[in-house]
Amino acid sequence: YKTVLIGGKWWMAENLKVTKYYDGSAIKNVITDEEWNIVASGAYCWYNNDYAAYGSVYGALYNWHTVNTGKLCPIGWHVPSKADWTQLSNYLGALVGT
Repeated sequence: YKTVLIGGKWWMAENLKVTKYYDGSAIKNVITDEEWNIVASGAYCWYNNDYAAYGSVYGALYNWHTVNTGKLCPIGWHVPSKADWTQLSNYLGALVGT
C-alpha cells in the first residue's frame, strides 16, 4: 500500500482491499443485502458487488465484526480510532487556519 506522512503519523494513502486477515484466514465475501444485514461474523463486499469497476478505487467494504478482530490491517497497522481521526482533523484544520 502507498503511504503518506501527515502530522507525524503514517497513513495509508489508499483503501484496504484485503480478502484475508493478516493471519491468512479468509474473510467471508457477502454479496446480498439480506445476508449483510444478518451476518454475525467478519465479512466484506465490493461496492455494487463489482470488484473490476470499484475494487481498486474504493477498496473493500468491511463490517464491524471484521474490523473488530484487530487482524484486518497488515501487521504494524490498525484501523484508525476516533482519536486518530480527531488528531488528523485537528492537524489539517490548523494547516488551513480553521
